Amino acid sequence: MKPKDAAFVPDALALAEQAVHLLRKEGLALAEYYIGTLPFILALLFFWSDMSRNPYADRYCAPAAGGLALLFVWMKLWQVRFCRRLWASLNHTAPEAWPWRRCWQTALRQTALQATGLVVLPIAGVIVFPLAWAYAFYQNVSVLDGPVTATSKGLYKEASRQTIPWPGQNHLLLTIISGFGLLVMLNVAIGLMLLPHLFKWLLGVETAFTFGGLRAMANTTFLTITCALTYLCIDPVIKAVYTLRCFYGQSRHTGDDLRAALKPFLKGVALLLVAAGTFLILPPLPGAAADAPAIETRADGAVRRLDETIDRVLQERRFAWRLPREKTQTTDEAQAKNWLERAFDWLVEQIEAFLAAVDRWMEALAEWLRKRIPEPEGSPAAGRDWRGMIRKIFYGLGVLLLMVLLVMLRRWWLARRAGLSRADARPVAPQVDIRDETLTAADLPRDRWLAMARELMAKQDFRHALRALYLAVLSQLGDNGRVAIARYKSNRDYLNELTRRAHAEPELLDLFNRCMQAFERAWYGMHPVAESQLTHFMQDQERIASLVQHAA
Repeated sequence: MKPKDAAFVPDALALAEQAVHLLRKEGLALAEYYIGTLPFILALLFFWSDMSRNPYADRYCAPAAGGLALLFVWMKLWQVRFCRRLWASLNHTAPEAWPWRRCWQTALRQTALQATGLVVLPIAGVIVFPLAWAYAFYQNVSVLDGPVTATSKGLYKEASRQTIPWPGQNHLLLTIISGFGLLVMLNVAIGLMLLPHLFKWLLGVETAFTFGGLRAMANTTFLTITCALTYLCIDPVIKAVYTLRCFYGQSRHTGDDLRAALKPFLKGVALLLVAAGTFLILPPLPGAAADAPAIETRADGAVRRLDETIDRVLQERRFAWRLPREKTQTTDEAQAKNWLERAFDWLVEQIEAFLAAVDRWMEALAEWLRKRIPEPEGSPAAGRDWRGMIRKIFYGLGVLLLMVLLVMLRRWWLARRAGLSRADARPVAPQVDIRDETLTAADLPRDRWLAMARELMAKQDFRHALRALYLAVLSQLGDNGRVAIARYKSNRDYLNELTRRAHAEPELLDLFNRCMQAFERAWYGMHPVAESQLTHFMQDQERIASLVQHAA
């Protein structure tokens, strides 16, 4: 048997659907939500990453945690404003005013109540049974913090009272939200994993994620980012769901849901009654019947404007395919024009159509501003010309962009001329020091490394010649896409990467492994290098080059 008040509230799925429709209708409320939530989320990610990796994090951990706590209060304040705007939309009333005093009081109440959730919710999650009531309570604290509950005690009582109705619906909502959250989290994680590979595929950008694969993402920072993005996606829906739940819960005693449903209907009935009463009470004007045909009523004007708009829209190019194709008769004037004149006429028509469209956009924007920013009568700003202001701003930005474009074209032309003047100059190869430990194979091409090796062998500097030959091997592999040269990679990293990409070429792997061991034994083990060793190394290098070029 259903409880007595079960008919006054939709089930969990219907409530979630209503929440989504409410968010779609109140787009400005989402802006308020993210104004408060995004700073806290970004600060939390930075705090997490810095505290887990910075060796000096203990020096400023306390002030950083204090700043994070202040941003938490900031987030809760704006989430209350978000919920109160949704509440006003449900009641078909104007959004509530937020003076500074109310903001301070709301921040203090949220600090006193929401801070306990950081301890209560994990404990309730471990116990499992009271989790639904505890979670609903902290959501209700954000929803019900309004003019009625002006004290922390009143807010606590009302939020606790609204957690009691419909426990089955509350538990089913948590189940739906949990399943939805897991799906969103999985999609976010897959997107974050595929994004570096997408950049590499489209732009050729190599990152630590493309080098390390899944191992680069197996850390707490990646998990924290995934959870933060999931929270930003689903928390507005959760707030909207519990706003609807509190609205229906209070409506059992106040009837706000019926009043909100009847308000648009009653407003239309009242306007109809006023119009009918005015028509019946006012006497007809003398001579109105005689002058009636000459007077254009407002309805006639609206019909005429509608007809003009329909005709103008049907003349647009995108609707031309809907009209029957007719054989047009060219006039003598049109026949007398050549193709250049006709093209110029067409260009002028397109420019005029574009300017007319821009003018309509400006008029629509000015009308929107007049509705959103009402001006009291008698004020100095009354009758402000929004359209003229928008036109000045629009054309001012256009002139500014044109000037920026001209400056960029001038700089490009000067750089091009300077480049052409230096085109005949012989490029100077960069000078590198073979003793520099920070050298990589990408600093010089393979031929330069080989030439440097021959010069060092002629000077009897066999140890540095061996390093030049090894860098030539890496440069050859990098040019053919077998490895990606990076300063932070070790020789073992190059071997592992070559094993993944050339696992079907055992001879190439064996030759590179032999070259790597010979180089490490001489460079890091300080073993002497004989000329015969360099001869064998050069043979292995030439064999590697032939294998790579043959495969390419």
